[in-house]
Amino acid sequence: MNKVKSFFNKLIKKDGTKTALTSLWCALLGLILGFFILLMINPSEATYGMSSVLGNYLVFTDPADKLNYFGQTLAKTAPLIAMSLSILVSYKAGLFNLGASGQYSVAVLVISFLGVGLNLPWWLVIILAMVAGALYSMISGALKAFFNVNEVISGIMLNWIALYLVNGILSGNPLVWDNAHSEAFVIESGNNAYIPQIGFDKLFAGNDIVGLGMILILVIAIIIFFLFKKTTIGYELKATGLNKDAADYAGMNKVKNILIATAISGALAGLAASLNMQNGFTSWKLSSVPPDIGFLGISSAFLGGLHPLGVIFSSYFIVHITEGGSMITDLGFSPEVASIMTSVIIYLSGFVFFVKEILRRYDLKDELTRLSRDKEETA
Repeated sequence: MNKVKSFFNKLIKKDGTKTALTSLWCALLGLILGFFILLMINPSEATYGMSSVLGNYLVFTDPADKLNYFGQTLAKTAPLIAMSLSILVSYKAGLFNLGASGQYSVAVLVISFLGVGLNLPWWLVIILAMVAGALYSMISGALKAFFNVNEVISGIMLNWIALYLVNGILSGNPLVWDNAHSEAFVIESGNNAYIPQIGFDKLFAGNDIVGLGMILILVIAIIIFFLFKKTTIGYELKATGLNKDAADYAGMNKVKNILIATAISGALAGLAASLNMQNGFTSWKLSSVPPDIGFLGISSAFLGGLHPLGVIFSSYFIVHITEGGSMITDLGFSPEVASIMTSVIIYLSGFVFFVKEILRRYDLKDELTRLSRDKEETA
């Protein structure tokens, strides 16, 4: 019994366990608040509405429908994972990539012309989209590295530049623009730029937007994990993030590391655009605001504890309840209720590290008390 108790005490004190517990706490509070909102709107349907939000595809009775909608949830999760990793990489290096939406937008421009216009192979379009995102991100990185311009300010400004640049170039261009629907042409399965389904369409009951992209992003998440865990460059990026001047004094080139971090971050934002567009699910539509996936990636990254594997679960959770929220309109609820839940979770995710610090101090106090007691007993 003592061994089991000791095991759980050690497990709870681990940093990863604390992150997971605090993230679950944030999610639970967000769901509870969402349930109270449902109660205020329509008490008689609140319980069923909440079960729909949490159930998502599970509310369907037909197994084929369940598989189809589950596949749709996974397809929407993949680009959010990529965007979360983008935010994570920059944050580990001491940067805050608020320009991810702009990098995403520039990648959309490349995907539209190379995928729709030139019908290039899917893998080449993904690579070039990632290159475009990386180069656009490095503008902000260069301003930070050479002139110490705040990356948050430059990133926000670059978001708007990218938005209007993409709107202006794509809209009305007969090569890529569908005037009938006022959007860029959708990349369909007959196009070379379409990401292969590799049998996932059959696995998910005919859902043709799930494909190789889901496997690709999981592999990349593992690569990012090993990058920071096992490689020299990952160690240098983290050291630069903790104290760039100290890292520079220790022989680590802070300019190089900032540029590398922003390049990787931008490339992942470009990958998010590919995973969103090259499966035939969506295309670029004229908008007066930058794509919200860049900001949603911030919440997912923090909710996942800024861990490459944690963001896989946090991204899925956010997409899951958002998709579930779209199913409660027939009950007299607005689908924005799910957005409110997500917003609360996003807000509370900012306290993940605050709660972890409280737990750390509690553990430290407990350890000091134990050492003091042991000293008194020895004396």
